[in-house]
Amino acid sequence: MNDSDLNIIFTRGHGPGGQHKNKVETCVVITHIPTGLKEVCQDTRSKARNLNLAKERIFKKIQEHKNNQIQKAKKERRNELIKNQKVIRTYNFNRNEVYDHRSKIKHNLKKFLNGEVDF
Repeated sequence: MNDSDLNIIFTRGHGPGGQHKNKVETCVVITHIPTGLKEVCQDTRSKARNLNLAKERIFKKIQEHKNNQIQKAKKERRNELIKNQKVIRTYNFNRNEVYDHRSKIKHNLKKFLNGEVDF
């Protein structure tokens, strides 16, 4: 992760905290420009600690985003492959039979699984 990909802004904290929060800019807002992911951190009173925490969190978010994109691409590719393939056999365990869609013949499931069926 490059720091040039990050837009870092320091602001005053929000919420209760009195005069310190109103005067000191310790809240950090980091935006990852390529993905648009945003992280806000105002956990501590230290600007440096908040910056480090925000960078760690945004890095985790970016990794999750990349992993989700990879998983989504794999899932789409798998679904595309499955859609284009024709069904070869249907296994029905309740009726103890296998239906071969190419030859249009029903076979006994136990015999089929043991390899005792000729095509």
